[in-house]
Amino acid sequence: MPLADLYRGSCQPSDLGPDRGSLRNLYQQFGECESRSSERSRSRGNSSDGTQEPDDTNLWPFVNWAPVFFNACGMPAEQYAHALSQPLVVGTACTGSAAPSFALDQIVGAHNFSEVIASESHATTRKWLLENRNMHHLYHDLAFARTGGQCQVHHQHCPPMPLPSDKEGEGQARLDIYISGFVCKNFSQENNVRFQHSDVRELFISANIETARKAKPFLETSRFIRKYAPKVAILENVFGLAKRSSKTSSTDEFQAPIDFVLRGSVREAGTDHDEPIGLQLIPGYAMDMFRLKSKDFGAGQTRSRIYFIMVHHSVGDQNTLDHIGALLQTFAASMPATSVWDAVDYVKCCKHDWTPEEEDLDQSDVVGGKTRESFDKAKADLGMDTSSYEEYRAFTLLCKQRDSTWPRGLNGREIEQLDIIYHLLPIAERSRVVTDVVKSLGRRAWRSDGLSPTLTTNSKIFDFRNEKLLNPAEMMALPLS
Repeated sequence: MPLADLYRGSCQPSDLGPDRGSLRNLYQQFGECESRSSERSRSRGNSSDGTQEPDDTNLWPFVNWAPVFFNACGMPAEQYAHALSQPLVVGTACTGSAAPSFALDQIVGAHNFSEVIASESHATTRKWLLENRNMHHLYHDLAFARTGGQCQVHHQHCPPMPLPSDKEGEGQARLDIYISGFVCKNFSQENNVRFQHSDVRELFISANIETARKAKPFLETSRFIRKYAPKVAILENVFGLAKRSSKTSSTDEFQAPIDFVLRGSVREAGTDHDEPIGLQLIPGYAMDMFRLKSKDFGAGQTRSRIYFIMVHHSVGDQNTLDHIGALLQTFAASMPATSVWDAVDYVKCCKHDWTPEEEDLDQSDVVGGKTRESFDKAKADLGMDTSSYEEYRAFTLLCKQRDSTWPRGLNGREIEQLDIIYHLLPIAERSRVVTDVVKSLGRRAWRSDGLSPTLTTNSKIFDFRNEKLLNPAEMMALPLS
């Protein structure tokens, strides 16, 4: 079966909303240049010299997205917040800081849904979830949601969720919504060996313990959906999921990881039977895929992700998915464009005494290994392999002359990387560029269009214009409105 026929239809990509349709379209979209500035008018004015002027009355509209969403739906917010006869039953997995749950707080109100089960592998995140959310069960292993296991809420072994039943008083109420951001490490561009496989199956079924550990969340997500049949399931992952490996053959069954996610199977332990894992192999669902970009929803970053939305036949069909697609399109087109500087200004507005966490820079932190090789190659490409320290480290020396304090928030590798980027940038662009120095130099994680290349809790966003460092983790405790 041709790749383009694996999935229903083919819609034209949109710069303002979800890109939907065939796998072929997803493959072609991978790697496209995303450096275009948004054509939508900004909600904030510019000064005469082109720099952004702070506006305390309209900072970072991203945090006030809910009214825009309600307007896109054509329904008043009061109608959504009205008490439901039965609270929605929600389960989550690998959602990090529980963004889906906080979004539901905004849309339907915390009183209208119950978080019955959650799974998160990171101990720090679990601690944060226990302090900020009120789920019935929390597991460190995603499989425990399906099989039972040590529960972080009750501090004891808890049995698996009862199987759903549509009959009143029997079994567990069917999950209304299940959301999983299954681990992306095997598919991300950050993974140095990501595109070295000759068979896509190696990313999901591997003798390598680390690879198998990272693949487990998707396998368990699929098994959970098959067993508990939630009314709506939403899965999210990086767009690298649609990236082909150069080592795969055009005749291979799976051209990219997304093929396995849709149609893959694994051999059941101790048997000669294959266990269907692909989302399209789970009976009872209509499904669609959406490519969503954070910049289209006012987040001030370029983050591009694939969302899989599955609707159980008991509550909807393909028409329901078409309606969801149209809603996402309208919502995206309605959100004002923002920049990373909006986020910075928002932090300053909410916490006037806020400064990035700083650490004394260990001057003996010498860059070595593959990073050193990468930096030396960059120097050679710039024709600076024989340059003096003063010329090569020009940006560092410039900041020292201005008595900037930013180096105390960066390590030696990150500071030297800023020096290299400084030389790579055209002089006219230097005042407009922001970069995430946590990302390797090879990622070219810098932009001059006001968007952050990344904006995660472990990012270190450096603003060349103001010579300031923003650690997004500091924003975790800020109010949402």
